[in-house]
Amino acid sequence: MCVACDWAPHFQAFGGHAVNRRAVLRSGAAMTATAMTATAMTATGMTATALALDRVPTGARAGQGSGRAAAAEPADVVFHNGPVYTVAGPAPWAEAVAVRGNTIVHVGDAAGAMALAGPATQVVDLEGRLLMPGFVEGHTHPFLGAFLTSGVDLQLDDLAQVLAAIEAQARAHPTGPIRGFGWRVDMFPPEGPNRAELDAILPDRPAFFFAIDGHSLWANSRALAMAGVDRDTPDPIPRFSYYARDQKGDPTGYVLEVNAVLELVNAVEPISVAAMGSLLEGWLPKAAAAGITTVFDAGVPPVGSDQAAIIALYAEAEKRGTLPFRVSASYSVKSLPIDDTVEQFNAVRRQVSSEFVHVDIVKIVGDGSQGGYTAWLIEPYADLPDSTGGSPFTEAQWHDLVGAVDAAGFDVHVHACGERTARVALDAIEKAVANNPARDRRHAIAHLVYVEDSDAPRFARLGVTAQFSANWSSADPDTLQNMMARYGAHRASRMYRTRTILRQGGRVSFGTDWPAAGYVSTYEPLKSIQVGVTRQLVGRPDAPVLSPAEERLTVAEAIHANTMGAAYQLRMDDRIGSVEVGKRADLIVLDRNILAIDPHEIHRTAVVLTMMDGVVRHRA
Repeated sequence: MCVACDWAPHFQAFGGHAVNRRAVLRSGAAMTATAMTATAMTATGMTATALALDRVPTGARAGQGSGRAAAAEPADVVFHNGPVYTVAGPAPWAEAVAVRGNTIVHVGDAAGAMALAGPATQVVDLEGRLLMPGFVEGHTHPFLGAFLTSGVDLQLDDLAQVLAAIEAQARAHPTGPIRGFGWRVDMFPPEGPNRAELDAILPDRPAFFFAIDGHSLWANSRALAMAGVDRDTPDPIPRFSYYARDQKGDPTGYVLEVNAVLELVNAVEPISVAAMGSLLEGWLPKAAAAGITTVFDAGVPPVGSDQAAIIALYAEAEKRGTLPFRVSASYSVKSLPIDDTVEQFNAVRRQVSSEFVHVDIVKIVGDGSQGGYTAWLIEPYADLPDSTGGSPFTEAQWHDLVGAVDAAGFDVHVHACGERTARVALDAIEKAVANNPARDRRHAIAHLVYVEDSDAPRFARLGVTAQFSANWSSADPDTLQNMMARYGAHRASRMYRTRTILRQGGRVSFGTDWPAAGYVSTYEPLKSIQVGVTRQLVGRPDAPVLSPAEERLTVAEAIHANTMGAAYQLRMDDRIGSVEVGKRADLIVLDRNILAIDPHEIHRTAVVLTMMDGVVRHRA
């Protein structure tokens, strides 16, 4: 089989070239055919080729100091004639990169890369395009996103448009439940949506619609009845995950937080392994087209209580050759009991483990969201002064849970929208550090809408990664209206202080938290990076800048958060996250240099090629 012939289709758009087939054959035994495995790339209708080459051992980082690799064997691919942004390593910029098998073997000057070119090496002319590491998503939900966004899109400006979209969806799908995602909290009063609006247009069919923050649901009377929810139904977690009720005690159709939400969803349209697998398969090419080469799945929708059955779908996609990214999955803890957390986590780890898929982290759902008054605050909500929100766990339970996971040698990843959750999580980690043996810890706390001044320096001191969904940090209508109402001017003017964490010596990672968002849902890292840099709505260069404006990052800082920052969080920084000799060939090519353009244009950038583990996963 001709290596040059099989690689060529992926690179023709770049002006790539190689010695012709006749020349390759003339080279005889020096370039014997290499086993090839074809992988369908459904995003583009082309066929990608997975190279089953001899792999350079992880520890063999030849030429690390000079950026040159030992030339015992030729490279399979050489990229040149375009800027290479390395993110980390000896130098931030390079002229060329060479890849052999799944490993980067040269980063440096073009002459050094070309010296590794053999008769079958695919030489790719970048024609000025930017080569950089693939994006590492430090917090996202592929299964939830694929499920939630498979219905009607309700990311619209007002309630009338939302109801019209629901009616249109019902006409287009005349049987079965109607579902959707994306209604914005700011279009309803503080008590949330009501089933009456849905009953008026869908009196006989069950319907439920997820809010854009992913933490609440709007259901009609038929859906509530199918779930057996009435005035006598107990709330799964009182005052945290519950069914909102009117003055008579009847459910309004507003359902808050995951326990109550899953009870209703599974009664109306049960989550199944087969359905989740099909939905994921449809999304995977989109992830590759967004330049994503690694994800941290921060929680899957379980089938009953079985999280492993869903996580295993990643490994099945890997076997089929359709998984375009590495997966660090989590075992989620969202409510009591917690005594057997480590045991349950280890059971899932044993069930799901492959080359690209691992269950590495315990995810703790520490609170809810500000929109539904379920984020756990230190001071009361400005517009609900008798409430500070809540958590599924008491402070004592927090200490027990984090302490047990840490003592077993594992990392926690905490959902913390509220500042009290962030503080209690830091307290629990600090206690674990004091009580348990010293080790390399990679704990992370996510979202961090608002953090008190006294707690911000603790991230650096305790070595805790501050994980931000940068795409949340724009001055959008939800933030300017809803969050201002919830927090009051003092707190609302000091949200998402990413640069503060960096300035104090802390580590930051990015992840979109798809599908959850405050105003615009996206799984695309480029859009998240742009918001992290501008703190403005994408596509609106004249939009307000979210205060404090000095929290805006540089493009380089934002890229680092979505590559090396997230790779460090996931304990993969020795293998991925930067373009360095000896690391895995997880690379993307962008049609423009995002470090040299107006940051407001970053979202227009196209990912023209995605390579993961040395295999082309996407080509535009």
